[in-house]
Amino acid sequence: MQRKTYLLSLFLVLGLLALRLWHIRADFPDYHFYSQEGAQFTDEGFYTGAAISYFTLGHAYLPGGWNPGVFMPVWPLMVGLLFHFTGVSVIAARSLAVVCTWLSVLLAYGIARQYRSQTFAWLTALLLSVNAFAFFYSRLAILEPPFVMFLLLAIYLASRVRAGNYALAATVGIVFVLLTLTKTTGPFVLPAVLYPIWAGNRERRTEAWKLVAAAFAPMAVLLFAAKMVWLYHYAADAQIILGLNPLWQLENAPPRLLRFFLRGTWVDPVLFPLALAAFIGAIWRLRSLWKDPLFTTAFLWETGYAAFIVFHYDGPPRYFVALIVPTIWLAMIFTEWLWQAKRPVAMAVIGAIMVSVAWNLAFIGLYLVHPQYGMVNASMNIRHVVEADKTTGSNPLLIGRGADEISLLSNGLPAMDSDGAMPLADKLDVYHPGWLMVWSSDVPLRKATVAAKRRLVARGFFAVDRSHGAGITLYQLFPKPTK
Repeated sequence: MQRKTYLLSLFLVLGLLALRLWHIRADFPDYHFYSQEGAQFTDEGFYTGAAISYFTLGHAYLPGGWNPGVFMPVWPLMVGLLFHFTGVSVIAARSLAVVCTWLSVLLAYGIARQYRSQTFAWLTALLLSVNAFAFFYSRLAILEPPFVMFLLLAIYLASRVRAGNYALAATVGIVFVLLTLTKTTGPFVLPAVLYPIWAGNRERRTEAWKLVAAAFAPMAVLLFAAKMVWLYHYAADAQIILGLNPLWQLENAPPRLLRFFLRGTWVDPVLFPLALAAFIGAIWRLRSLWKDPLFTTAFLWETGYAAFIVFHYDGPPRYFVALIVPTIWLAMIFTEWLWQAKRPVAMAVIGAIMVSVAWNLAFIGLYLVHPQYGMVNASMNIRHVVEADKTTGSNPLLIGRGADEISLLSNGLPAMDSDGAMPLADKLDVYHPGWLMVWSSDVPLRKATVAAKRRLVARGFFAVDRSHGAGITLYQLFPKPTK
């Protein structure tokens, strides 16, 4: 019976991992809290933009443009290498994100196996695979899938560092640099990366600290070098993309912390409360949990990234993708303790987890049975209008908020975002775009800025979400008539 259960769960895991490629061009879901997610309209284009620009405009960096690839170059480099073989393709970019997720599941299994039983490790892989939150976000070409993959790789390597293995410790540091140059939130999870090195060698404290130093050294050197490049060559871009108001962040932290505890249920309505219970239990009573390296690593990961969410931006749904793995580990460790100490309660908790698994599977099934293609259809239609235009001297360059997303979904329409270090009015004179896209929910100022310098002629409205009337109005730009 145990073998049959294992084979059934194996089939379920492999099937759900493979299904991530099914209808890969389909829109992100708009039901439940997912309707709050704006990444589907902009972020794929934002963070893949350097690769898109390289293949459509000839330059990965656009002076005065929106250039997050300067500070987070790993993902656009990965995508750009793939585009070299496929051309600009949303299927290629999203498939690469899916592959990152596959590797993340394998690495999460490997880490759990380092510290726990095969059953525990396998349940980790199973709960990751059936998680609807993970399923939906693994199908977007955003930074979270590669970030989590590199983070898990760093932790996996760190868990295998032993006395005298300074080369492997240094490799951990290099992988940490990669994850930080994938998404700049890396420093918030640095304790979770270094702790397994210390925990695996703490019987020899001096050696443990030497190994930690060997891992930290390449991080400090390489990230300092990157910081100097940013400071001296891309200061204007850094001010726009990395700029924060620390005082405002601290003043508004308490209400964001309260919202964090509610929004954490986005990860899973059962597993996140269990992870929170593990937090409280370890601090209040279950001191033995701190001796478990997997628990402490997950605790540091969850706490560090929660601090980023609370301090930085109040946490849109995509930010919580990085919390899925530690949430699962903490919830399982707490459930394991309940099984030993309070078995009737543990049985009720396991029942709730099974209901949650069914709930997640239902959402995944609903999504796959009823795929929508509003964004990709709108993008392709915009490209067709631009390419069909025969106006003499018209520039096919599209400008606007989220224009890079339209380029990705339409397989390479020349485009640039209206945001960036250079004011939009100046961009019109430098880049001479021939087309403007305006979202139905966009701020009027962008359109007004363009209208002050160009004559706008509407060329169509392209619905993205028909149920709410959301969509994009496409304008062709002409010189203003001289008086």
